[in-house]
Amino acid sequence: MKARLFAGLAVAAVLAAGCGPTTNYKYHIAVIPKGLTHEFWQSIHRGAQRAADDLGKQGTAVEILWDGPNKESDSLEQINLIKTKASMGINGLVLAPQDSVQMVKPVEQVVAKGIPVVIIDSGLDKDALAKNPDLIVKYVATDNYHGGQLAAERLLKVLNDAGAKEQKIVLFRYQAGSESTEQREKGFHDAIQKAIDDRKPGDPTITWLSENQFAGATVSDAEKTAGPLLESIRDQDGVGIFAVNESAAAGMLNKMKALKLRKKFKYVGFDSSDQLLGGVRDGDIDGLIVQDPYKMGYLSVWILVQHLEGYDTSEGGLNLSTGETVVTHENLDDDKTRELFVPELQQKRTIAPPVFKKKS
Repeated sequence: MKARLFAGLAVAAVLAAGCGPTTNYKYHIAVIPKGLTHEFWQSIHRGAQRAADDLGKQGTAVEILWDGPNKESDSLEQINLIKTKASMGINGLVLAPQDSVQMVKPVEQVVAKGIPVVIIDSGLDKDALAKNPDLIVKYVATDNYHGGQLAAERLLKVLNDAGAKEQKIVLFRYQAGSESTEQREKGFHDAIQKAIDDRKPGDPTITWLSENQFAGATVSDAEKTAGPLLESIRDQDGVGIFAVNESAAAGMLNKMKALKLRKKFKYVGFDSSDQLLGGVRDGDIDGLIVQDPYKMGYLSVWILVQHLEGYDTSEGGLNLSTGETVVTHENLDDDKTRELFVPELQQKRTIAPPVFKKKS
């Protein structure tokens, strides 16, 4: 009986030893998104891990420590995650700040420990960066202002194609403090206002129907705001709606379906998910402004490791844009479109990262 017990313990010890980490990582990189639920963040995770895999093939072993808040409105949880990861001996941090101002101090504290930071998706407060331009290594993100402009152009086009002589615009915002969505809102607003100001005799009239409704951080929050908004305008004609991120767009689409308003209004969203892409295929959504989160995740990790390896990553300036694409029913099935969001195609992509020189 004792022999069996000792044999069992020996086997257990061997198995336990085999379950331990076998890779000696040179760098441990924490990647903290705004949240974990949206497909956008999952693509960033895949891109970050792909960069680590590619770097490993070149002889630099990198571990990705992926973690984020459960809710994109929980800035306290994100701050605590930053502090926790920084105390674990990480070599670098990739962060998508929930709030451009609130996250400045946590980033300053991380950098004070000698841990470099790359910001993705949403920028830090511009005044803080102006005072301390070396606070971050790089800001890797979509040109969100341009994305908002593209949304306005697409919405006005589909309204014009539909023959709407009186065009009434709804801007469905996200939440205050999110730099990325605020830039989209500004780009959209400026483009619509320019179209209003540049109107010539005989052109369709363009007016603002609603521009002060905020969706909130979740699909459920967006539905709660979208419902009363849609009820208040359901009898209007010539309406065009722009929702500025994945959760806002999904919440608006859900309420359109629930209130039997599918295809009643022209509708443009921002970001991609299976649901939203299905809306484009079904004709419920007239266009999506799609980012490249896979590339964003990839470049953020790649650049941070190059910085750690002693390369001068300041070349090209502080900001690095990852591009924006207008997805419509016409280009939905193009390979170049699908590789932005289909995991199997993302993995097959070739991403050419910037080449930097070694610091002298």
